[in-house]
Amino acid sequence: MCNANQIIGRITIEPFLLSLAKTSKPRTLRECNQIHAKLIVSQCISQTHLTNTLLSLYSKSAHFRHAHLLFDQMPHRNVVTWTTLISAHLRTGSLPKAFEMFNHMRAMDERPNEYTFSVLLRACAYPALRDMGLQIHGTLLRSGLERYKFAGSSLVYMYFNSGNGLGDACRVFHDLMERDLVAWNVMISGFAQVGDFSMVQRLFSEMWEIQGLKPDNSTLSSFLKCCSSLEEVKQIHGLASKFGAEVDVVVGSALVDLYAKCGDLSSCRKIFDSMEEKDNFVWSSIISGYTINNRGEDAVHFFKDMCRQRLKLDQHVLSSTLKACVEIEDLNTGVQVHGQMIKNGHQKDCFVASVLLTLYASLGELMDAEKLFRRINDKDIVAWNSMILAHAQLEQGSGHSMQLLQEFRRTTFLQIQGATLIAVLKSCENKSDLPAGRQIHSLILKSSVGHHTLVGNALVHMYSEGRQIGDAFRAFDDIVCKDDSSWSSIIGTYKQNGMESEALELCKDMLADGITFTSYSLPLCISACSQLSAIGVGEQLHVFAIKCGYNHDVYVGSSITDMYAKCGNMGESEKVFGEQIEPNEVIYNAMICGYAHHGKAQQAIEVFNKIEKKGLTPNHVTFLAVLSACSHAGYVEDTSYFFTLMLHKYKIKPESEHYSCLVDAYGRAGRLEEAYQIVQKDGSESAWRTLLSACRNHNNTKIGEKSAMKMIELNPSDHASYILLSNIYIGEGKWEEALKCREKMTTIHVKKDPGSSWLM
Repeated sequence: MCNANQIIGRITIEPFLLSLAKTSKPRTLRECNQIHAKLIVSQCISQTHLTNTLLSLYSKSAHFRHAHLLFDQMPHRNVVTWTTLISAHLRTGSLPKAFEMFNHMRAMDERPNEYTFSVLLRACAYPALRDMGLQIHGTLLRSGLERYKFAGSSLVYMYFNSGNGLGDACRVFHDLMERDLVAWNVMISGFAQVGDFSMVQRLFSEMWEIQGLKPDNSTLSSFLKCCSSLEEVKQIHGLASKFGAEVDVVVGSALVDLYAKCGDLSSCRKIFDSMEEKDNFVWSSIISGYTINNRGEDAVHFFKDMCRQRLKLDQHVLSSTLKACVEIEDLNTGVQVHGQMIKNGHQKDCFVASVLLTLYASLGELMDAEKLFRRINDKDIVAWNSMILAHAQLEQGSGHSMQLLQEFRRTTFLQIQGATLIAVLKSCENKSDLPAGRQIHSLILKSSVGHHTLVGNALVHMYSEGRQIGDAFRAFDDIVCKDDSSWSSIIGTYKQNGMESEALELCKDMLADGITFTSYSLPLCISACSQLSAIGVGEQLHVFAIKCGYNHDVYVGSSITDMYAKCGNMGESEKVFGEQIEPNEVIYNAMICGYAHHGKAQQAIEVFNKIEKKGLTPNHVTFLAVLSACSHAGYVEDTSYFFTLMLHKYKIKPESEHYSCLVDAYGRAGRLEEAYQIVQKDGSESAWRTLLSACRNHNNTKIGEKSAMKMIELNPSDHASYILLSNIYIGEGKWEEALKCREKMTTIHVKKDPGSSWLM
């Protein structure tokens, strides 16, 4: 490649210098000095337009000391000379120096032109510099240049961006003598920033249809900024296609981003594939778009494609990919992204590291999460919250979460946010963690977040999990603005703790407070009706669900199905089940439970078969329901079949309730030896109780005694084992043994609970 001297030796200095000025490529100081020397040798240095070009070259290449030396030595300066240097300082953010040069220019009686005013006004397009912009506007008015297109466009731009200047911007725009495409674009962009889509449409129509100006990429990009619906995006896409701009990298990137945000991934992908040139923003948009639409695997695929293109990965690309990894629980790709973070210098960046920290924590890699957390520079509140939440998700995480909270308060000046305290409260959901939870409650009351609804909801949930019903209600009562989650939490708390009547009273209070039912709160209230067999109230809630369109929601539908079944109306239960458009495992489980409740084992089995035909996967609740139905009906072989199916085909580990159903089936059939073999594998109290009850029914003293002894060993204070064993002895006429059993109860102070009923 020829150096500057060789090139200048072959061609004249003026065309060469002007061609250099047109390029945006910075030049080394040596190159600039060589050109400067050639101008001096060729005696062209006195030609102002050539010296201005050299000054521009020094300025664009950030050689400001040499630019000022040249400026000071120039025998003749004009408005271009001054504007060139002012513009250079503004480009590098040296506003004080630029305004100093401007004042010096005016002191030297050099009149600024509209280009000078233009660069100064654009530099003042910030709320903090609004007063300076107003001063420049005053000077512009005195010069008589305010109606010229360059200065006028910059003035419009300044008012739009300096805050609360829509009226002033419009007045300046309408006073312009000539409105070129730049001026129209500034107006359209300004209204797009405030989201006024109708005004943007009006300006666009006037520009195109009345003024006859063809929109460019800047116009269309501004138009896209204020789109708020898929229909609006499609309209602009149509215009972009009409003017051949959709494959442009700026417009194309904006379309990819907006289609993804509107959930139209098909259109998003088509535009992405049609773009020949793709920058980082469009890659980031496609990855983020697939991530937010729960298509994590596709997002990861795009990330890998981007890596193959050897493009530089920025923070947005890395964080979007990591969010996709969190969604699909892909630790391997997350580790690869971690490597790319290190490679691209983002390993200590808080924005990206916080997402990676969430990934490691959610997949149980707490040591890696801790290491990453400790390496983050300038941890923000998100990083702290992520780490606290990571510990909160552990079984005994309250201690670690509290330690981190204390460290946070001790070592940072960050303000405690509601999200921080909510994260700690999540770790206090066991009864043993209540003291820590109460400390956080105290901190909440002292802090500025005590009135936040989300914080109040977290407190209600924390106390509910610890079965502190009174504290839960007090926390609920303290919430200033109760939302649906607040009411649903406290209603759910009462229902789960056997206070169904109180739960229904709270439903009435919720409606009186102006909060209507949702697909979350409605099932809770219907479930409370199930427990109370309050079919009248349940029917009213069913009507409400139909009116509001919730009857096709599977969770609402399953609660209604369950309610009718438990209230004895299987006809209505079957009808609601049949009305479900897209039934899932939840609604099928409700129907099977209903049939099991009414001893209709054959119908329960038929519904189970429908689950498999639909390609759905039965869960542990499904199997518990069908096992219960079969065992109550005395279907021993069917009970055994479904238990084996659960174990071997679906790999579901049986719980105590499943074993109890199997034991119950064998016990009802009098196959007590087999039942005894089964219960020895499980060993739960409920299974032994089921076996003991079967022994009483079949007067099997031998296995009954073993079962009773095991139950007494597991729970010495439970009266059921003594009573059942005593009844077995009485059934066989062993009155002495029965009496001893009763006496033992008296000796160890075990009393039988008196019978009770809520029926009057």
